[in-house]
Amino acid sequence: MTLSDLIINYLEQFGVEYVFGVPGGPLGPLYDALARSETRGGPRAILARHEVGGAFMADGYARETGKIGVCCATTGPGATNLITGVASAYTDHIPLLVITAQTRLPDFSMGAFQESSADVTDILGMFEHCTRYNTIVTHADQLEKKLAAALTTALRPPKGPAHLSVPVDLLRSDKSGQIAFPNLHGLLTQPASEVDVAALETLCQELYNVLNQNRQVVLFIGHDCAGASQEIIQFAELIGAPIVTTQRGKSWINPYHPLARGVFGFAGHKTARKALTDESVDLILAVGTNLNEWSTSGWDSVLMNEMLVHIHHERTCFGRSPMARLHVYGTISTIFKELSSRVETLKREDKLSLIGKVRKQDIAPKSYSDHLEESPYVPRQIEVQAPDSCRRENTSPLIKPQRLICEIIQRFPPETRFLIDNSNSVPWSIHYFFHRRPESYHLSLGFASMGWAIGASVGMALGTRNTPVVCFTGDGCYLMSGQEITVAVAERLPVIFVVLNDRAYGLIRHAHRLAGTESIDFAIPPVDFCLMAEATGANAHKIRDPKDFEQIDYQALCRRNGPTLLDVYIDPEEAPPISMF
Repeated sequence: MTLSDLIINYLEQFGVEYVFGVPGGPLGPLYDALARSETRGGPRAILARHEVGGAFMADGYARETGKIGVCCATTGPGATNLITGVASAYTDHIPLLVITAQTRLPDFSMGAFQESSADVTDILGMFEHCTRYNTIVTHADQLEKKLAAALTTALRPPKGPAHLSVPVDLLRSDKSGQIAFPNLHGLLTQPASEVDVAALETLCQELYNVLNQNRQVVLFIGHDCAGASQEIIQFAELIGAPIVTTQRGKSWINPYHPLARGVFGFAGHKTARKALTDESVDLILAVGTNLNEWSTSGWDSVLMNEMLVHIHHERTCFGRSPMARLHVYGTISTIFKELSSRVETLKREDKLSLIGKVRKQDIAPKSYSDHLEESPYVPRQIEVQAPDSCRRENTSPLIKPQRLICEIIQRFPPETRFLIDNSNSVPWSIHYFFHRRPESYHLSLGFASMGWAIGASVGMALGTRNTPVVCFTGDGCYLMSGQEITVAVAERLPVIFVVLNDRAYGLIRHAHRLAGTESIDFAIPPVDFCLMAEATGANAHKIRDPKDFEQIDYQALCRRNGPTLLDVYIDPEEAPPISMF
């Protein structure tokens, strides 16, 4: 067994099915090990078209499966090409194992071909600031310990990428005996819960005081609330608290819930802002959010004030809320289970008579499923801009972007996953994406790399085979990373790439019109994206008129063993909902 085989054996222990990347000479031993692994049903290689596409695929696979995503690249430019994808995973807390090759150890400092040591092009230094763990293996006996440390760091909060740089001569070297840490996966997947008990007690007292004075609590939900939706909603229903979310936090709150008020901040909803500015509000619980620029509407004092209680499982996030009334550290689901238990106890003892008497009209009815089925596409309690533009009854001959978002969501089956690329589709989806399975909505706004969703949709489709995956992307994004559609062709994946074609870098153009001082041309020459897709073996349809939506068999697209591209000409002059920001 080589050290490359040892790496693959650990991935097998962790249930990893794929390693994404682009090969190169120094990475050859790892690909040999993957070929051997595939013959016994273990992890296999997925050949990306660009290293950053491989990193994005690993990201999408990790999001879908909950497992660690694995990507690899050869030394030199292969490794530097990975960095954008790794940085994206770093800001979004996506666990990745990143493996890059190095030239032979004895050749360090001698200018070997594509040498990436600290003496020539310091790859390790480049990864230092976008990884949770970053090391070079300089001796065969180090690799297993460092691999275990990398997996441990990547999978424990705060999750993120871990990078191993391994010289080719070590990847080829032999390893004798059994693996040293056969229970590592079991160790890292043990359920854990931490809570700052003193801060929780203070929060309970604050809640008691506010509710007993007949004052309002608002919940502000961020993306790091994954796994705590049920506990949060139960608590909100107990006290009748309106629920506002961040852009990525909308993945955890059903927008049709009667207490949901939409998104605050960039491309958000007026009803969310109204919930926060209501005169009865005395306490804002900001949960699982890092309070960045977009989610706080540029650190708006409506949110960032002394009414704020910041709740998070990562202490470093508290550095962004020095004005808060209280910081509560701990596992979010555990915190809200305890809060609900305390409130229910107070109700039974009739010490909080307010609850159960006030705002019952806001609390979810028992016939909740019936309520959902009867709801129109846009939830009744969330106010959107230009609501008529997204309705099928609209007679405009031009395809409005908001109409496109609504059409696609309603035409695909409920299990469909939706990924939003960092393009003009971002503000439209934040404002107009409503789904009864909100966890199907995926954004990557931390680093906001163009082309992220194209690769990530392929990785996600591999993680949930036979489930349709829709990627909303722009024409600029597709020109940047669209070659990854050929991976979906090779793997026979039902990924639907929806190109919002406005013949320009649309979001940049609209933002510049609001903030710029000069007239600048952000146009892209006309491109036939259907011809591009068909040339790769993919299916393709052009949508030029709203009536064209009716001409496509969407169920057939979902059953197809391969990807489809929908080239949709949108109205280029329809301004996205970003002016409020």
